[in-house]
Amino acid sequence: EGDGADVGADGGAEAEADTAALPEPDQEELAILSAERAAAKIERLGFDVGYRLCERLAQSKPLGQGLPPPGSAAAVAAGGTVDPAAMQLEAVKFLCKEFWTEVFRKQIDKLQTNHRGVFVLKDHELRWLRRLPPEDETARVAAIKMLAFPCGLIRGALSNLGIAAVVSCDFLADGKNMAACSFNIKIKS
Repeated sequence: EGDGADVGADGGAEAEADTAALPEPDQEELAILSAERAAAKIERLGFDVGYRLCERLAQSKPLGQGLPPPGSAAAVAAGGTVDPAAMQLEAVKFLCKEFWTEVFRKQIDKLQTNHRGVFVLKDHELRWLRRLPPEDETARVAAIKMLAFPCGLIRGALSNLGIAAVVSCDFLADGKNMAACSFNIKIKS
């Protein structure tokens, strides 16, 4: 009986030591969590706007001009179906030309793809980041928060076109121009 009580007492002391070993989140960790939550909310807002804007644009702007019309000889030769990779490419082209022009008054500067569901959109002078000072860490943090919105715009527009994707962004490597950035799109399979 005494042995059991000793083990219980030691077990309780160990449990207290385990909870005491867990550190309290410090101010820096809380700030990071808060910034991540804010960026996620901004990205969701961008998604909603992108989804709705794409819905409006797709009604008035042509989508899929590079695809053969259904029932045409080219479509029949392809088995009557449109290749999903070709449809994804046409959707991203629509995004780069029509959608981006509507939002930023210019087309994407460069579109790259590996033809396996990965696209890289490069904008060498994103209007929203043009006035940020180069090589300034606080400006870089602010720019990352701002870029959450266009990431959401892209994801929302693609979602409206029936394409589920993961969108991330990064600055182009020169470090002198904060407005040069790329958006990486990975189509979910």
